[in-house]
Formats: sequence, C-alpha cells, structure tokens
Amino acid sequence: MHVLLVGSQEYPMYAPAWARGLRELGIKVTVLDWTESLSRGVMGRLERRFLFGPGIKRAKRKLLEVADDVRADVVLLYAVPVIDIVTIKHLSRWAWVTGYHNDDPFGQHRSNPSLKVWRTLIPYFQSHHVFRGKNVGDYRRYGVELVKELHHFYLPWIHRPVVLKDPDKGCYDNDIVFVGHAELDSRISYLDALVSNGLQVKVYGGTKYWQRYLPSKLKNVFGNIVPVYEDEYAKTIAGSKISLAFFSRANHDNYTTRVFEIPAMGGFLMCERTSVMQDLYKEDSEAVMFSSRGELIEKCNWYLKNDDKRIEIANAGRARCISSGYDVVSRMKQWVGDIETWSHKTYEDE
Repeated sequence: MHVLLVGSQEYPMYAPAWARGLRELGIKVTVLDWTESLSRGVMGRLERRFLFGPGIKRAKRKLLEVADDVRADVVLLYAVPVIDIVTIKHLSRWAWVTGYHNDDPFGQHRSNPSLKVWRTLIPYFQSHHVFRGKNVGDYRRYGVELVKELHHFYLPWIHRPVVLKDPDKGCYDNDIVFVGHAELDSRISYLDALVSNGLQVKVYGGTKYWQRYLPSKLKNVFGNIVPVYEDEYAKTIAGSKISLAFFSRANHDNYTTRVFEIPAMGGFLMCERTSVMQDLYKEDSEAVMFSSRGELIEKCNWYLKNDDKRIEIANAGRARCISSGYDVVSRMKQWVGDIETWSHKTYEDE
C-alpha cells in the first residue's frame, strides 16, 4: 500500500504521527503539507481563516500535481480544507480517497469556514474515520456508509516515563497539574473548586485563551500560563502527583488525547467520568474518575495522602495503555485493516 497523506505538519501529534505510525508498519507514505503553499505573514493568516486567496489556489494546484505524480493507492485527507468536489472525484479515478478530522464538524464551532467546507464534502469521500463516536451517526446522516470511530493515541517516542533529576525536581514538582487548552466549559469551574479548597494546582497551555477566559482570582493564582511540549511535557507529568483531564464540550468529546498520553508517561490520571473512559480503563484500578466538583475534591485529597495506591494505579494505567494498544502504531494498524477491507469489498462488488 502507498498512502498520500495530505495534512498540516505543524503539530507532531496529528498528521505527522499518522505518517510515522504507518511507516513503522512498513507502509509507503508520501506527505504533502498543504499549509506550505499559503502566503507568508498576514496574508497567510487571512487565507487560512477565510480559505480564500492566492495561497489557497496554490495549495489546490499542488495537491493535484503531487497526487497525479505519485499515484498512491490511498489518498488520506487529514482535516484538509483546500479541496472541492471536483478534486475528490479526480483523485477517486485511481485512489481510495478517505478522510479524517479530529474536530467535530457538527459541534459548537460548526460555523468555522474549514469545518463548513469539510461538512459539505463528507458524502464525496469513499470512507471516513472519526475521533468520537457521535460523529459516526453524524456522517451517516450525511449519506456516508463507510465510517468508523478511531480513537486517538499516544506517541511512544514522546510519551514515556522520565525520571526527574535534581535540577528539575523543584521546577516540576506539583500536587495537581492540568495540561491543556482553555475552554468555556466545566474545566474552569473544576479548577476554581480545587483552588478554593486549598489544593495546589498548576496549569499549562496556550496563554491567549487562558488569559481570556480565566476570572481574575484564578489568573492571580496560576500566574503566567504557558504550553509544554515533548520532553518538557513528560517532565511536567513526571513531577505531578495527579494529572487532570477534562473533555471539550464544544467538540462533544467523551475522551481526549491526554487520557492516553498521561498514563503512557507513567502519570496518575484523574479525568471526567464517561462511558468511553470506563471502557478504556478500569475505574479506580487503572484511572480515577469524577462527575462533580465535590467528588473531584474528595478524591484529590485522598490520593494526595495515599502515595502507594496512587503509584499502583499509575503503573496499572501505563500497563493498560501498552496491552490494549493505545499507541499510534496500533491505531494505524486498525486504520490499514479498515481501508483494506473496505476497498477490497468495494472493488469486488464493482
């Protein structure tokens, strides 16, 4: 199988991770980053936002040129907004055209131009994989028969346990940590409840939206909130006793990438309770869950005082990640199997 993977290469945990995971399975992968065709500076930012301008035209031409040149068996369009019906039909002449989007095209951000484009094109792909189970039904209502949920993953080369050395211990030691983006959902209420009850919490993430959404009281507590990546992320989880995970209401999420990354790094995961999470981990043995502020506070207080039990659960969570195949290579194996099954059946039926 030869896969042409079209997608932004800006964030290692998304399209680049798919490419590496597929290559580790022995799959030939050609990567095309459509964002490289965008204009520089302000013009490029406007093109990305409104999907209009010379950079968008260049990206569409480049996609067709590369696709015509490599003639891959499968074209994977990973959240690509610079496509249209004509392009998909052209690619389908020789390739299996499949899509993936980690955001919810039917969620609170559905008016975003890139999600609007994606939503209108959903029926023209030959198949789709989606981040969350809810979108399976959404896509089927749009006329898609071949669609499956594919959970996200952790990256073994990044999300691994680390041992903090003396210079780092003082920097990363925290009782409770949350790494993630700001959103107007329950996460701010949960964080406020922890702080109001005297618990020590450290937050990492994109500065802009945390500054926009946090009340003044929490801004003073958390100070300057900055993102952490790769080695710094691993050290952050290693230094925290409890690592929190909240789920995006805007995307209708019932899990998040953090629920694989944190246990894979040997962290103690405490997250919102959902049926999906209860399928992924045995509650109170491999991860700890909560459904209210009171339950969150009670459990944080208890596990901060019970190191042995906390470490036992963290170790069991990491073992579950490995044994159940929550890593990117295992997920890509699932994806390849689905594509092979779907494409062979379709071509046989024809």
